[in-house]
Amino acid sequence: MQKFSRTTIRKINGDCLTPIIIFNRLQGTQKFLLESAMKHETAGRYSFIGANPRKTYSGSGDILQEINHLTNQTYTHYGDLIQSLKQMMPRISQHTEYPFMGGAIGYIHDNEVLFQVYDTVIIFDHMTDELAIVHTNIEIEQQAPNFDLLIEQLTNGNNMHSINGAFADYRTFRVEQRAAYLYYVEFSNDILIGSSTNSVINVKNSTVTTKIPEVIEWAEDGQLPPSAHSIDALAEAAKNIPSMLGYIGFNGQIDFTTEG
Repeated sequence: MQKFSRTTIRKINGDCLTPIIIFNRLQGTQKFLLESAMKHETAGRYSFIGANPRKTYSGSGDILQEINHLTNQTYTHYGDLIQSLKQMMPRISQHTEYPFMGGAIGYIHDNEVLFQVYDTVIIFDHMTDELAIVHTNIEIEQQAPNFDLLIEQLTNGNNMHSINGAFADYRTFRVEQRAAYLYYVEFSNDILIGSSTNSVINVKNSTVTTKIPEVIEWAEDGQLPPSAHSIDALAEAAKNIPSMLGYIGFNGQIDFTTEG
């Protein structure tokens, strides 16, 4: 067990597991799986799995709603959607051992946004067959999950999610597509399945990687401008790419691909 401020990491040997098995055994709702068919390339080393988001941010126009699933309270914020998201999104970890260690997963589509915030994420390392369970306390008084119980569920549990028809379709889809980016995300009312060949924008350790000319011009020598957040880079990208799906990490890292 490793602790980094408010982030706790537990690692185990996962050589008898796969992301599909982990997803099927993980209990909960609004589950997600982010993976790649290019398992041993830089972009495809890790698969990310999670369930039971702590918060949901959804909005259109200039109204963003924040739902706290623990308290069932809803808050409304007014203004630019992505800037409101920037203000609401917690950034409480500097740890960057993995690209994504918890945060928001969702999409921007024209003038709409929908993101779910996960405080617990399961990471499968395809290079080492190691499984990491990462939990970040969004609020100080929040209790960490029972790591032993979760590990028992993942390593010895039944395929709890095997009856999901949409996920069965995704399993067929991922074999046929063989793309660098594959995703399956359950939202409260919809399930999003898709693939893409490349990243639209990536920010890691303040380094901006993109092929969008306007964002390249906005960034200073490939770096975030002083006082800028990675979400500001995302906002610049959204001016040119109408539909994107990806993650915003608690550690400030982002990675988005085209939605489709």
